[in-house]
Amino acid sequence: MTLRRWTVSQLGAREGYAAARAFAAVGRLRELYTEAWCRYGAGLLRHGPAACRAFAGRFHADVPPERVTAFTGRLLGGKLLRAVGIVPRPNSQFDEYLRVGAWFDELVARRLRCENLHPATDAFFAYDTGCLECLWLVVGAGAVALVDQIDPARVEYDLVRDEAAMWPGWELVPLNPPDAYLDRLAAEWDAASGVVVNSQWSADALVRQGVPREKLHIVPLAYEPPPVDAALRTPPARPLVVLWLGSVILRKGIQYLIQAARLLADRPIRFVVAGPVGITPRAVATAPVNVEFRGRVTRDRATREYLAADVFVLPTLSDGFAITQIEAMAHGLPVLTTPNCGAVVDHGRDGLIVSAGDAQALAAAIAAFDDDRGRVAAMSEAALAKSRQFSLAAYAARLDAATATDARPEAGQRSRGSTPSVGDG
Repeated sequence: MTLRRWTVSQLGAREGYAAARAFAAVGRLRELYTEAWCRYGAGLLRHGPAACRAFAGRFHADVPPERVTAFTGRLLGGKLLRAVGIVPRPNSQFDEYLRVGAWFDELVARRLRCENLHPATDAFFAYDTGCLECLWLVVGAGAVALVDQIDPARVEYDLVRDEAAMWPGWELVPLNPPDAYLDRLAAEWDAASGVVVNSQWSADALVRQGVPREKLHIVPLAYEPPPVDAALRTPPARPLVVLWLGSVILRKGIQYLIQAARLLADRPIRFVVAGPVGITPRAVATAPVNVEFRGRVTRDRATREYLAADVFVLPTLSDGFAITQIEAMAHGLPVLTTPNCGAVVDHGRDGLIVSAGDAQALAAAIAAFDDDRGRVAAMSEAALAKSRQFSLAAYAARLDAATATDARPEAGQRSRGSTPSVGDG
């Protein structure tokens, strides 16, 4: 198999720039394109307010600066125009995803048009909604182009809508993607040489949406464990601390954690919910007193939350992968989750798996942790070992393997006229 040089295109710091870092480590990163990069002052910004700390995270020392093309100035200029009202605010988050994705796609495509991509030695990797034009260009040049679909798309959105109907008054912002958004996803799947997903859950969902199974590549995410002291932190006399870290939304199953906490109200168990709250104040008010909402936690502050907990809970209804599973394990936490995400937990060894949407089962699993602290300690050690299996090297090898086959050689060759327009951003 030819070991290709990789061009990576991504909005945000998604997965900690894992693809770019993985190929930079072996000298095969051609370029990282991203919309923002903190080239200077990251150390100082990390001590500032949340927005500054977040921008400081838009950088990674493992990516050589000469291999990074960022559009930071254009991004900041656009934010300024929006702040003064020259550029209107979007009607929904999906309208914004479309606008930003098309804007970024166009900027990267302009650069790619000037590149000499070689069919035998080049590969392109990008994330959904931000790469349609680039996929056409790369595949049209005969090179391999992969799009990473980060979630199960329409299957997930339909599931969340059904859940919102079951929990009226809980959803803060309705999840209602427009047809243009879903059309863009489908066009990217069609244009790419291959579609990368991060779990079997997502693969099955995309097959239901018409993606040929042979075009899909399951590539679990990478995570390099941080140098932290993740020793056993569960003295028998201390109340069990159960941590939720991530968006507090119906899709993640917060409604079932609140139910489970209510069922366990007679036990000395603390539930810490850290992350941006995406349910209504009315819904938050239904939580029992053993649940504490911390609000948004920036990436640099997450470690302290992990180290203060004993068990990590992710009762998700749908996740493309949920890298927080590995993050928690890297900090010595057993993980309690569902099958509707990346296959990380080995049930009974480094965590437990319960059915999605089952508060009774969730409460029973948490009670089992509370009853057997020795089991928590054993799972903590197994979790630490498991977290080391999701290396950057393994991630790169799986992406390389995905370039070895192209189930649909004609992908990307169809006329643009066959794809619904999403605007010029």
